Amino acid sequence: MKFATLAAAALLALGTGAACAEVTEQDAIQAQVAGAMASGDYATAKCPNLTVDKERLAEQIKKSGKTAEQLRASENYAEQRDVIKTIAATDKALMLCILLPQAHGGYGRGIVVEKE
Repeated sequence: MKFATLAAAALLALGTGAACAEVTEQDAIQAQVAGAMASGDYATAKCPNLTVDKERLAEQIKKSGKTAEQLRASENYAEQRDVIKTIAATDKALMLCILLPQAHGGYGRGIVVEKE
């Protein structure tokens, strides 16, 4: 069970890690925020114990230099969404609601959070 949890967490964390020759800080911000948005959208729809910190999300969207719509249309968002869909279609789906708040670091940290 621990291995399965770690494997699912690794997939979530790597979902927005597209290989690039040179990645700027702005690219990293956009990738991390877009991935966290995909997780947040899933959490909002499927995880009653989770919520999105809208204030933190708005701050990070502003830092990204893109709109929420642009981030949702990005490859990074699509990659994270697809990883989540893949996990959700398995017997590990229940773990998603446990792992999503911990799946994002950097600029994506603190966007998906447990409800108080």
